[in-house]
Amino acid sequence: MRTKFNVRRIYTLLMLGLMCLCSGCVIGQQWSENYALQPGVTASDPTFIDGKPETIGQSQRKKSSGSALTDLNIPSEAIIHLPEKRSIYRIVIHSTNLEDFEVQAFDSLGEWQKIYDRRTNKDRVIDIRLNKFVTTTGIKLLVRRTTDDAAQRRENLKLKRENVETSDGKRRRGRYLYHLTGPTTALAKISEIELYGYAD
Repeated sequence: MRTKFNVRRIYTLLMLGLMCLCSGCVIGQQWSENYALQPGVTASDPTFIDGKPETIGQSQRKKSSGSALTDLNIPSEAIIHLPEKRSIYRIVIHSTNLEDFEVQAFDSLGEWQKIYDRRTNKDRVIDIRLNKFVTTTGIKLLVRRTTDDAAQRRENLKLKRENVETSDGKRRRGRYLYHLTGPTTALAKISEIELYGYAD
């Protein structure tokens, strides 16, 4: 009984020690200041980095190819450029309609590389903790779907009948065709994008 008691006590003390150690690590780990608010930072919409949650900006559509069908599924994007390289561990996005998106970082070769992907989102404040730090001068949010897409699609994609004029001047009812009058996806509404590393 004495041996069993001692083993249990040692195990308990060991677990308490590990808990204290982990707790100390969490408490000791502090985030840096928000890099997106530093001087020299630019964004595709300045409201993303103005530090005011009440101001709302929008993602922007990529340059049109001139073909409505080609541009139908092109995602919109929100971009932040940093004046110098920063090691990013945490990204916080404030958005009321962001649902399906990807986060990319600008690499040393001048290419955008995917660092995070989320297919379904219902949060208005999206707090992303990366598995490993990313050293970059730019972060891009690629918007694939928003909660407003269905309404946008109903507004800009109409089913209409194509009437045909016959040789004798009469009009004959033709088949139904979809008419595209504008984008079928909505822009993301974003009030802030925050970027953090670990404090020195």
